[in-house]
Amino acid sequence: MSPQPANLGKVRPHLVEKRDCKYKISVDDLKMSRVEIEEPEWINPQADNWKQHGKGFVILVEPIEMKKMAPFP
Repeated sequence: MSPQPANLGKVRPHLVEKRDCKYKISVDDLKMSRVEIEEPEWINPQADNWKQHGKGFVILVEPIEMKKMAPFP
């Protein structure tokens, strides 16, 4: 799930209209094509653990020098 509230990421209507004209698509047609997509029957209660407890994980990616050959422990 997205950590933002549901209405936070709304796009300005004129930008959607501009995109629709440029790519010859329709927001309404896209919405209608997704109407029959069913919601999941069951959602894992651990899926939104951060929301329940207010804590999450952070992954820090750092470049590091790798050795081709390293001693086996």
